[in-house]
Amino acid sequence: MPDTSERTLDRVGAFAGVAAVVLLLALFTVVPALPGPDAGIDEIAAKAATNDTTLLFGSYLGALMAAALLVFGSALAAALRRGEGSGGGWWLIALAGIAATSIGVAGNVMAASFVRAVQHGVRGDALWVGYGGEHASSTLLALPLAVFLLGAGLGARATGLLPRWLAWGATATAVILAASGASIAGNELEGGPLGSALVLGYVALLVWIVAVSVVLWRRSAATSVRREPATTAV
Repeated sequence: MPDTSERTLDRVGAFAGVAAVVLLLALFTVVPALPGPDAGIDEIAAKAATNDTTLLFGSYLGALMAAALLVFGSALAAALRRGEGSGGGWWLIALAGIAATSIGVAGNVMAASFVRAVQHGVRGDALWVGYGGEHASSTLLALPLAVFLLGAGLGARATGLLPRWLAWGATATAVILAASGASIAGNELEGGPLGSALVLGYVALLVWIVAVSVVLWRRSAATSVRREPATTAV
């Protein structure tokens, strides 16, 4: 029973990791984006009114992506826990980091609240209060993701759970995300000089998640082969 549970957990984590990446790509390609803050609030409100249903569904997809990311990160932390044993603690740092990413759902809530306000007839400068919250949330989300990657990367190096390039890649991406989160203080449209670094960090994160998902799936397959009962030749 424990072996079956371990195998299933790895597979669920792998599936959730790929699902999180697919959902994020869907958000970028399917859900229309609101105009930037350089546009007037009336233009932004008009775009929200025209695409209200799609934008609200996008908020749901964003929350669903956050849930998939939580499952992926928790499954990876569990694998690290099994590898480290009672003497290790990197898995706990990874778990704390991935748990903290749940604050990203607040950005989806703010985006949905903005669209609802437009639907209820709110117009003018009052809408600025609810605009842009999702962008700020996704920028600052880089910090808990950095904590997760730090624990995952150093834990993977200690246990050999992941290939060395993935372990080092997690650590390097953690540094990029932690530093580029400061782009919140830069230009509202471009994020200042750290804005490009933030985009690079998120792209690296997506590639890393897919690669780790493949490793988790292969681990589950290898575990299944190891637990296969031997047959006696006749």
